[in-house]
Amino acid sequence: MTPAPDPTSVLSRSAARTAGTALAAVALGVVAWWLLRLGAHDATLVRWECFAGTCATDDFAGAAPVLGGLALVAAAASAAPVTRRATPGLAVVLGSGALLAGWSAAVTDGLTTDQAVRRQVLIAALVLALGVVAALWGGVRVLRGTGLLARLGGRRGTWARVVEYESGTGPVVGATVHFDDARGVRHAVRTRVPREAFRHPSRAYYDPERPDDAQRLVVVVPSPPLTAGGRQAHERAVRALVPLPQDDLPGGGPAGPGRSGSARAPGDGRPGTGAPSAAGPETVVEALERLQALRASGALSEEEFAAAKARVLAG
Repeated sequence: MTPAPDPTSVLSRSAARTAGTALAAVALGVVAWWLLRLGAHDATLVRWECFAGTCATDDFAGAAPVLGGLALVAAAASAAPVTRRATPGLAVVLGSGALLAGWSAAVTDGLTTDQAVRRQVLIAALVLALGVVAALWGGVRVLRGTGLLARLGGRRGTWARVVEYESGTGPVVGATVHFDDARGVRHAVRTRVPREAFRHPSRAYYDPERPDDAQRLVVVVPSPPLTAGGRQAHERAVRALVPLPQDDLPGGGPAGPGRSGSARAPGDGRPGTGAPSAAGPETVVEALERLQALRASGALSEEEFAAAKARVLAG
């Protein structure tokens, strides 16, 4: 049987695809800027031929505004998974800024006058100001949603599982967050999380000195992959990195040795236990066999396997 892919590599590929999408959005944005600026700059040079109520031109600058608008929409769509709520504001800033740059250059080059473009400039400037406000507001929300502010505050990030959520209609609800800290110790913290955390894998940013402090724990939901297959692979990888007792993992087990928190008693059936609750304490041989199966399936990395094996052998 083909072993399951390494969850860490799956998540790394997902991050690489997100970076590629962001680069594509930047490239489309540059094209949109150039086209919109060209259309505004050369507007007075375009010669239109009208017949029977229809006008046309063979000058590329005549089609530049339409093409620039399409490129701007494509850039916004590509950037949306990364920039999220800041996307509309950024698109408005890019489009209106390109038009203002084109009209300003046209006046400088003597192709038009200030009086001729004053109205358009005033409207575009107002739209630009509104776009800046929207982009700043959305940018702050994005920074909070990506965990950057938490990292700047000294918190450490890791993938997490969110379960046992409360019923409610608000954007933030109570839930239990399961995550492993940098030492491999499992924690289960009851706190408030975004509702999206129940639909997509989330990351927990915790205080290294107080990982169980609910007030210091921040849960964010990174942008999921664009395709259904990518989202499923992403979810499976996070489930393998943060296994829970109710998971149907290869090897037949829950979290497993090496992932237990100090606050949990062995075999109590709760997150972070070192042995299955239903079957009683495992023997050393059974624990090692289960660890081997988890490593073969990709649920444990080599480092995690070695640490867990050492704990089992140490008794």
